[in-house]
Amino acid sequence: MKRKTQLKIAASLIASALIATPIAVAYAGQGGNGGHGGPSEWAMFDGGHHGGPKFDGQRGEHGKGGKHNREDRVRAVPLTPAEARILIDAMLLKTNVSDLKTGDALLAEEPGKIDVLLVNAQGGVVEVIKFDAKTGRMDRDERRSLRKLMPRPDKAERYDRKFTADQMTLLANAMVIRFGNGELKLGELTQTPRGTYSATVTNQAGDIVREMELSSVTGRPIS
Repeated sequence: MKRKTQLKIAASLIASALIATPIAVAYAGQGGNGGHGGPSEWAMFDGGHHGGPKFDGQRGEHGKGGKHNREDRVRAVPLTPAEARILIDAMLLKTNVSDLKTGDALLAEEPGKIDVLLVNAQGGVVEVIKFDAKTGRMDRDERRSLRKLMPRPDKAERYDRKFTADQMTLLANAMVIRFGNGELKLGELTQTPRGTYSATVTNQAGDIVREMELSSVTGRPIS
């Protein structure tokens, strides 16, 4: 191969690398927030971003994050039936389901499991949603069945509604239950002058471990 041709190929490879590098960095930077430019709900409980401690169970056995590891983690305090019901209530609210609601939430006959009844407007049981109290999560089959009952979100209308103070309390409680590992609870939730909500997350002794601002439109942290 002629030297002139080799130089052209080398220059082309260097240019490609220079273009690809910032794109890769930008893409990686979106990994923790779903690509939406703001912190994810999980990131709000990651002490690595705020200089605080990282909560037990956040990472996998070898320190690697990931959906699978988070689903398998064991809570420090097992999920209660009342907390499981809050998780379903929040899910119904976020997906704007009006013809279904939660019924009784109770310990299942199977040890370590919680049953939450999903009922229709007439009170008839539509689905029995089973949680694992140790992990605080539904198994994949349960999530798949529940997803089939939920309407597909209308992307054109998802930013048109605004949650009330009571609804924001429900959503914030569900967030802490889901990501707090059973060691945390929602402290104060107050509306700010600009229409968002300021929430504190405390340990069981009442000490504040997190402060976050929530959008009244999405119900998610914005800072």
